[in-house]
Amino acid sequence: MSQPVIFLSHGGGPSFYLSAKEKPILKGLDRDSKAADVLRTLTKTLNLPRPDCLLVLSAHWEEPVCTVHAGRQHTLLYDYSGFPADTYKIQWPVPGAPVIAQKVKECLKDAGITCAEETKRGLDHGVFVPLKLVYPEADVPVVQVSLLRSMNMGDHLKIAEVLSPLRHSNILIIGSGFATHSFGQRDEPEKWAKDFKIWLNDVLTNKSYSPEDRKARLLDYQSAPGFTKAHPSLDHFLPLVMTCAAAQYNPGTILHSEFVRSLLNEHYKF
Repeated sequence: MSQPVIFLSHGGGPSFYLSAKEKPILKGLDRDSKAADVLRTLTKTLNLPRPDCLLVLSAHWEEPVCTVHAGRQHTLLYDYSGFPADTYKIQWPVPGAPVIAQKVKECLKDAGITCAEETKRGLDHGVFVPLKLVYPEADVPVVQVSLLRSMNMGDHLKIAEVLSPLRHSNILIIGSGFATHSFGQRDEPEKWAKDFKIWLNDVLTNKSYSPEDRKARLLDYQSAPGFTKAHPSLDHFLPLVMTCAAAQYNPGTILHSEFVRSLLNEHYKF
């Protein structure tokens, strides 16, 4: 069975488990928001078949070389600060998938990509915060793959291209980051955010672009209007472009699009 490739904007820290009264700045990304409801109903809305494994690329794990989490059972890494005490008690006891993790490593090594294995690191909030809403029963195994500390765009695209065939083995590849990663200075979205959204939506969804065109535009990301303000660093952008690459640069569809100030909360299906 084949799976699509999904990109999710993962909220602000544990925002989907807080009320807007607790953190007013996170209104629109809170537990009562449309954004949270979109995640809760995602599998039903998309009629997603149950995957054998979730292969997750999160903005919040970087290593010198591509690293695959091969543990049998995951803990959680509460890698955020300044939130209420109960957000450090969130549980999502999802299992790992060591056999699939080894398959991921073999794919990477066969393509000449240096990789390593990890078994103890907890799943960061880019994984458990959105996916606990999507798969609340914690019954679908997870394998997380790290980003590269180098933040090199071409290297990340190659990793995603190599992972692409796994989706034909009933593995759901999920990128977790943000379409823009800055709140901006005003309550409404700033011009740079709106300009970047136009560029991003065009690159990822325009059906007139060939896969080669789309890849070239992603590699030329620095020329995108407003990019440096939309993404002061590449960590939240890379999981988005990697999902496109894992779908062989075919056009995606926007599942949800909403500004929270200048933070662009968008989900894509490829």
